[in-house]
Amino acid sequence: MSQKHWNLSRVSRVLGASIMVLAGALPLTAEAQWVLVARHVVGRVQQITQQQDNAAGTPQRVTQVATVVLDAPANRVYQVATNATNTNQQITVVSNDPATMTINIREADQLATLKITALNKNMSQLMIVGSAPAGENPQTTRIVSAALRLCGDLGKTCQVGNN
Repeated sequence: MSQKHWNLSRVSRVLGASIMVLAGALPLTAEAQWVLVARHVVGRVQQITQQQDNAAGTPQRVTQVATVVLDAPANRVYQVATNATNTNQQITVVSNDPATMTINIREADQLATLKITALNKNMSQLMIVGSAPAGENPQTTRIVSAALRLCGDLGKTCQVGNN
C-alpha cells in the first residue's frame, strides 16, 4: 500500500508541476500572439468618416477618425506629437494633457483631438478624431498627412491602409 501511495503522490506532483509550467507559459503565448497580430498592423493608418445630419436631414458636421499603431514607446510618440503641434503656426493648441497623452487643437472652426495610448513598452497607438462643418474636409485629413510625417520623425514607415 505504501508503494501505491508513493506512486499516486509522485503522479500528483508531476501533474501539479506540469500544470504550473503550462499556466506560466500561457500568458507569454497569448502576449506573443498579440504582438504577432500587432506587427501586421504597425504603420497602417486606418480612417473612417461619418457625416452628422440635423433633424431635417441636412448635413451639419463631418467627423473623421484615424488610427495608426506604431512600434515606438507612447512617451516618445507623445513628445514628437507635442513638438509638432506646438511648432505648427496654422493651429492653436487648445489643451495638452501629459497624464492622458491627449492633445486638443483648433484651426478656425475645425477641431481635432490626438490621443496616444501605450499598447506595451515599445508599441503605441495614435488616434486622431477631427470634425469640420459639412462640405469641408475635417482636420483629420490634414492630420493623417501629419501622422505620416510624425512616423518619419520617429524613423518609422507608415502608409494609409485600404479602408
